[in-house]
Amino acid sequence: MTTRRSFLKPFLAMSSLGFVGILSLIPVTQRAAELVRGLPEASDLPTSVLAALLLVQPTILLLAGVALGVALTEKAGLSSFILRRLRGEPAQASRGAWGSTLLLTLVLASATIAADLVFRSLFPAAFVSITRLDDVTLSERMLGLLYGGITEELMFRFGLLSLLLWAGLRLTAGRFRPFLVWISIGVSALAFAAGHLGVVAGTSPADQGVLIARTLSLNGLLGLLFGWLYARRSLEHAMLAHAFVHVIFWTVTPLFARLGHNLAQ
Repeated sequence: MTTRRSFLKPFLAMSSLGFVGILSLIPVTQRAAELVRGLPEASDLPTSVLAALLLVQPTILLLAGVALGVALTEKAGLSSFILRRLRGEPAQASRGAWGSTLLLTLVLASATIAADLVFRSLFPAAFVSITRLDDVTLSERMLGLLYGGITEELMFRFGLLSLLLWAGLRLTAGRFRPFLVWISIGVSALAFAAGHLGVVAGTSPADQGVLIARTLSLNGLLGLLFGWLYARRSLEHAMLAHAFVHVIFWTVTPLFARLGHNLAQ
């Protein structure tokens, strides 16, 4: 009974937290459903039903990620303050670590912005239908903060990274941990980056190579950061960094774009 409670309570609480991010998908799925309804062979289902069906996959991924994380995080030697609190265990964090997490995130996010702008300047035709990192609506900002900062971290770091590391440690009897940590970080980062390839859909075949390279490399770089923070600090550091990345995108991209325009003149 104690073992069941130690799983069920954190699972329900963290799933509920992640579901806040799922709810932030509703405006996006509504627009996607409207586009689907406009296709020649579209289903006769109402738009609201189609939009709800589009939420099924991320919900399943969320629940699977939380279940894996709750079951395996501590077995893999990883940490979550929320998980420990929900289990009634002490969970204290170093105050200085939060500041260094924000600083490191600022550096990596700024590098991502610069690389994205370089891609856009070198291949302008490929980005005609791809909005700039700061060109986002209010609902898209909420999506970045909630779905990105919370739900995706529960899926890819708390769930997938924990599973990979736990499995690797089991298969090697606990040997090669540093190597296995980086393999787990890398694979989960690649999966995270691949999850953003939807941006390529609908673009011309001539542009897809550039967009795939840009999407995988930039999101993969950020995925490495989030994974490293989870492995070295805690899940909450990865969540903070992920949410903060979007804030940097919205605020720093216009500054970099203006600087690049001035330098080009």
